[in-house]
Amino acid sequence: MAVVEVDMKFCDKKTKITVTPRDDGEFDLHIATNCDSVRRYADRLGDRLSLIDITERSLSKVFNPFNCEPITLTCLTPAAIITAAWLESGMMSKSRSKIIDANCVKFIDAG
Repeated sequence: MAVVEVDMKFCDKKTKITVTPRDDGEFDLHIATNCDSVRRYADRLGDRLSLIDITERSLSKVFNPFNCEPITLTCLTPAAIITAAWLESGMMSKSRSKIIDANCVKFIDAG
């Protein structure tokens, strides 16, 4: 199981994503959030991810325009879903993730 958290400080919302492998090669997806937009996005995604969903951007339901319609373009939830799934599938190193703690977007100069 891989668990990641999105902390969208700009809109004061948090999302916790849990990805768990299934025996059939797919992944269970659980999204807990205090954001209504992410909740609607999660409802459209459902509770399963396929290998195609986490490896083929053009075929992925994670990035499907209809599914993404409720969230803003700046929402980090889709990237966090992929990150959790890659950690769980071995495409990203879990040990390295413990060392670096987080990937983030920093506001350096907003004008």
